Amino acid sequence: MALLLAMHFIYLRLKVSKMNIYNFSPGPSKLPQSVIEKVEKGIRYYKNTGKSILEISHRSNEFEEILNEINQNFASLFNLPKNTNILLLQGGATFQNSIVPMNISKNASLGCFITGTWGKKTSEDYLKLFHNTKVIDSRNQDLNKYFNNESKEFQNIDYLHITSNETIEGLQLREFNNINHNQLIIDMSSDFGSYEFNFDNVSYIYAGAQKNMGIPGVTICLAKDDFLIESDNPRYLNLKLLTNSNSILNTPPTISIYVLNLVTKWMIEMGGVEYFQNKSQRQSKEIYDFIDENSSILSSNVDFHYRSKSNIVFNFKEDHLNEKFVYSAIDKGIIGINGHRSVGGIRVSLFNSVDDDMFKYFMNFFKSFINEGK
Repeated sequence: MALLLAMHFIYLRLKVSKMNIYNFSPGPSKLPQSVIEKVEKGIRYYKNTGKSILEISHRSNEFEEILNEINQNFASLFNLPKNTNILLLQGGATFQNSIVPMNISKNASLGCFITGTWGKKTSEDYLKLFHNTKVIDSRNQDLNKYFNNESKEFQNIDYLHITSNETIEGLQLREFNNINHNQLIIDMSSDFGSYEFNFDNVSYIYAGAQKNMGIPGVTICLAKDDFLIESDNPRYLNLKLLTNSNSILNTPPTISIYVLNLVTKWMIEMGGVEYFQNKSQRQSKEIYDFIDENSSILSSNVDFHYRSKSNIVFNFKEDHLNEKFVYSAIDKGIIGINGHRSVGGIRVSLFNSVDDDMFKYFMNFFKSFINEGK
């Protein structure tokens, strides 16, 4: 509570001083400035409609144009197979924990591979909703045994759910294409759009937009044709019906979808997913190298091969320094780096919008803080 109160007063001071803010929040994350400017313009006056983007109908020609542009942008960014459908839904990743098991054939089996907090929460919901769920908990185990072509850990499971990036622990499974399973369901909420992958062994992906792809309110879902089954579920729990309705079965979050469109355009302008993959590899390597070079002071508890390139989680070995580091960072305009309340420590999120200048500013602060303490 003391830390929260202190942060509140420091935030107020930053607001009054109009200091530049460097937002490393794990979500909702920083938006590119050019996107914010276009959103501001669209809110005031959208194209030639005489209305704000906040006022346009989801069944208007203008909104249909936005949806079509998103489809085109996704095709360009992700090289989607022709049998892949794009859905833009509500409810976030947590809602997906309900809708996914309700859209699996009752004769199928469903597996849930746990690598951290969010995968654990998914498994708890799956067990309530789907009778034939198998939980594979890899925490405190060697993850390497699950990532080889001879692994038998996932045999006799029709669909396997994984969380590609555990934001709380800072653990990432970027090489999920190497998992010996051909029908993956993936929660990619915190790393979708930050690296390239193929869809060969993927049936369904979902990702809340508020990390790399926009603002809260819309969940991006990519579903292969053969994943969508006939169902007697209620309408908004029926993935096939939602797909056939082009994401407008009900009133969608139009402003969130509008921002998603702007962000995907910005991603293409920047050089596509390959650009962001190279950026995250470069930035994450620099910060992890620095942490390892100062192992007498700092610790990172994730296996080297599975360290997240999206959320860098570490601790000061002297616990009081974690709080001091967060205070000192805020004083320099760096916000959002305190670890999750369940684990503490430090978490620096390197989402797509964290450019090299912003990253360099943080690293200069980080190095100065460590050197001053030696």
